[in-house]
Amino acid sequence: MTIITVTTPVGRLSQDQRRELAQSLTDAVLVPEVGQFAPAARVGLGDAVGDGLEHAGRGVALTDSGRILAERAERQLRDFEQLRSDISDASFAPTGRLRIGCPPSLGPHLLLHPLTVFMQNHPKVVVEVQENVSDQLLRAVLHDSLDVAIVSTTVPETSPHFVTEPLFREPVWLFGPRQRADGFARLRLEDVPLILTQSNNAARDVVEQDAKNSGRKLNVVAETDSPRLMLEMIKAGLGYTIAPYLTFLNQLRARELSGRPLKRLAVQRSLIRRKDRPANRAMQLFRSLLRSEIEKACKEIAEARA
Repeated sequence: MTIITVTTPVGRLSQDQRRELAQSLTDAVLVPEVGQFAPAARVGLGDAVGDGLEHAGRGVALTDSGRILAERAERQLRDFEQLRSDISDASFAPTGRLRIGCPPSLGPHLLLHPLTVFMQNHPKVVVEVQENVSDQLLRAVLHDSLDVAIVSTTVPETSPHFVTEPLFREPVWLFGPRQRADGFARLRLEDVPLILTQSNNAARDVVEQDAKNSGRKLNVVAETDSPRLMLEMIKAGLGYTIAPYLTFLNQLRARELSGRPLKRLAVQRSLIRRKDRPANRAMQLFRSLLRSEIEKACKEIAEARA
């Protein structure tokens, strides 16, 4: 039960006025000057949800209603912190936390430079970076564990829960051990051992759907979501992989790997945030820094296509 005590000068409110005020509040109990309690407004929140705790061994645990109440309370507290941060941002340097998600393959290409500039210019903001596959990043943004994330999809994200900003389409390539270009160009995808990411990956989904449509079967010999491990396995001669072009761009330039595009297959890179979480100033500043890296990525992709 929430008790709200309203103190007014003697005689300011009549008994009828006190009763009307009490009935306009939830879980309200007014203590009048005369020492008489006005009636509670209506059935309170505590009465509606029941007890929030239950005995569990020697301790206590949240009941189902208690968990609902705790989640709602946490959400309200986050909203209040966001409001306070937004008001503060209007006059002062941004503070608080900025939680960013990105696929491991894109971090070095898109995040490193913007993060460096942002952290130098806004030292009062604590930056959290989470690397994960896009499916998990989408869940993290939805569950409010991330503020914003760069994700990969086979088509532009259209979920009603997200605000989506399309960034660029990235071609999917076949990568393998270093070899002669003419020999690599003749390789058929269904004939090589493949080291792929696990399921729920946009690049894998688009290639598997293309293989299915053409009646081919892929020879998957290993799965890992780690680009670093995948690279070492390829260099050790254990197989080939399919991935968006930027994933192994540096290795292509260093002539550690061979690669070629797969037809016109591509994935969509997008920036997402929750629709009910407005972009604060820190997020807006970081997004503006990200634009130059996106332009560079688009230029790299255009050169590869040419």
